[in-house]
Amino acid sequence: MVRVVVRVVLILSLVGISVGAQDRPDVLGMVLDSVGFDRTDLGFHPKGYWNRFPLDIPYKLTSFDDLFAEPLKLYDYAKTMGNAVERYLSPGFLDSNSTALYHLTYSLGVDRKLGGFRNYSANLIAPADSVHPLRSALDRLSGMYDRQTDYYAFGSRAEWPEYRKNAEELSAMLSDTAELILAGIILNIADVIKWRDLAFRNCNRPPMIRTYAIRDLAANQSDGTVYYPELDDIGRDIDWASLHYAALKAAALVEQAADSLIRHADFPADSLVELTTSYGRILLVGKKALARKDSAGELDCTNTLLVIDFGNDGVFTGSIGANAGLHNPVSLFIDLGGDDEYHASADFPSCGAGLLGIGVHYDACGDDVYDGGVYAQGCGVFGVGLLMDVEGNDSYTAELSAQGCGYFGIGLCFDVDGNDTYYLYGDGQGYGGVGGGIGVLSDYAGDDKYTGEPYAYKYDRADYHSDFEINGNGVQGVGFGRRGDGTDGHAWAGGLGTIIDISGNDHYLSGNWSLGCAYWFATGIAYDGSGDDIYESCYFTQGSGAHYCNGILIDEGGNDRHELYATAGAALGFGWDWTNAILINSGGNDVYRAKMISIGLAQIRSNALLIDIGGNDDYYLGENTPGLGEASFRESYAKPRQMTPYPYYCNSFGGFIDIGGTDRYFSFTDSTETVHPRAQNNTTWFAPAKTDSTYGFNNYGVGIDIETGTIPELDIWK
Repeated sequence: MVRVVVRVVLILSLVGISVGAQDRPDVLGMVLDSVGFDRTDLGFHPKGYWNRFPLDIPYKLTSFDDLFAEPLKLYDYAKTMGNAVERYLSPGFLDSNSTALYHLTYSLGVDRKLGGFRNYSANLIAPADSVHPLRSALDRLSGMYDRQTDYYAFGSRAEWPEYRKNAEELSAMLSDTAELILAGIILNIADVIKWRDLAFRNCNRPPMIRTYAIRDLAANQSDGTVYYPELDDIGRDIDWASLHYAALKAAALVEQAADSLIRHADFPADSLVELTTSYGRILLVGKKALARKDSAGELDCTNTLLVIDFGNDGVFTGSIGANAGLHNPVSLFIDLGGDDEYHASADFPSCGAGLLGIGVHYDACGDDVYDGGVYAQGCGVFGVGLLMDVEGNDSYTAELSAQGCGYFGIGLCFDVDGNDTYYLYGDGQGYGGVGGGIGVLSDYAGDDKYTGEPYAYKYDRADYHSDFEINGNGVQGVGFGRRGDGTDGHAWAGGLGTIIDISGNDHYLSGNWSLGCAYWFATGIAYDGSGDDIYESCYFTQGSGAHYCNGILIDEGGNDRHELYATAGAALGFGWDWTNAILINSGGNDVYRAKMISIGLAQIRSNALLIDIGGNDDYYLGENTPGLGEASFRESYAKPRQMTPYPYYCNSFGGFIDIGGTDRYFSFTDSTETVHPRAQNNTTWFAPAKTDSTYGFNNYGVGIDIETGTIPELDIWK
């Protein structure tokens, strides 16, 4: 509700008469109050009588409606995700615990997707048979597949199944400690499979088979080009709690197993042991075993239930830590050391991919190369895919749907330390896709480079917003739904896409739809903790969004550059069509550059904010373009449309706030640069101006540059 009474003392402070009398004033409160708003006037509360508003959108995450209604809580929501990464990937925690991957899978994945869990324990099972623990564990696994464990013929027990003989041979190679560790791994894998199978017990097999074969979700879902009814069928029948319990168990198991094997277990260096199970192969690879192989130490990991590499500098191919089909519902890959290469084609999900299942890839150390196709490096499609790399300077490349990507499921990619590079074409690096998918890419430390291929001539995802020369990537903290209102009516909410980098001087390069951006009932978050960072992107980017969504970019320190190129707009706190869009930058001398419609600009009943706290900052905005604390007016705000009146009922707000420092504001063209006509250091402005006929109608834009003040929502975390 718009406030009629305006407090005089706050208006006086806004026009510069007396700010010094206040001790760190609430600048956001001042700005809102100056137009008769307060914090409750931000956000959206859709009503059932809003005809033509997309009301019945399935698969919305539990967080979406409340964040849509309270956009300032986007900071809290993002901050808690950053806090989880900062805590669980810190060296102190990793050195004293084996539960980081478990806690992160919960905090960034399961808890964001589904309520009901608390991260107390994964309840892993200890092996009970101290005489033949390995054989007993394999008996349990085989029995789950409705296999007999004892066979008789002619009155005697047969020497079958063969795995028992193989288990005895393997036991003879292992110490008692190593055998117990391996038996515990297999026993708990059986438990993971049990819960995964429970998750899909009500799902018909034909839709599952068809879903597993889909590889083009990145190409045809955003505008509802292709409808896959099998996805709706599975979404209706899946048991999410059982699936997520399986994933939490797998996450806890892999890290605990890796740490135990590193500390307590020996395996013959030249040995390569293969055990066949009904759920895929088990491979145990001694740390020198691959050096004996002909093809440069290459090992095919297709259709594997478990791979443990004890420290080779190896080349691994196939479905590495990724379930290869419904017959292979779980796949775990544990690498204990070495400089490794992981290669997979577009046909093979790889490196932590869960398609209607669970895939986990864990690498303890080494300078590694990850080369994937589609569905790779932390990707979930109605499943959970996890990748965690603890140490080394690593290179990640993929095509699509990778590096933290979820469609209906959860995909998480974690890198702890090193100067790392990430490259892909689209739908990744923290992408929450259709069906309430969760996708997170988190890197704790190092000077990192993140690239979503920007140029359509290199890979064609051309976007009309940039003359079909720049790609629409969907990378680096993006949520995207299926906008079916213009095709078949199957409009699906997107999910939560998040990129988190805690420290280092980082470089983010992308085209359109990137960096804390969202589309169609989804949320996109980009969070950078510290460092001198460079953000280079084009359009719909850097705290932006379109069509009923939430997007936020947060940078908490350093001298940063927010640069837009080519069409260079719709960014830096820009909302279009019922969007909450926020950019927050704290500390440092920062530079912001856009050619058009950017920097705290709300269009079509959106809320858009750019907040910069501290530092001497420079702002560049193209000549004669809206922005810098503005809300563009439309006639439907003043008079309801005959058939679709809901824009008349709503509010919109475009806000720009710079607190502290000596700041400069410029207008520019390709050949000239002049002082901005409205924005100045230590000044307040309104757009539309209060004298303009379009001022009012619950549509306000305010900009303020002020020497001191606070945003209480940010201070509570200090």
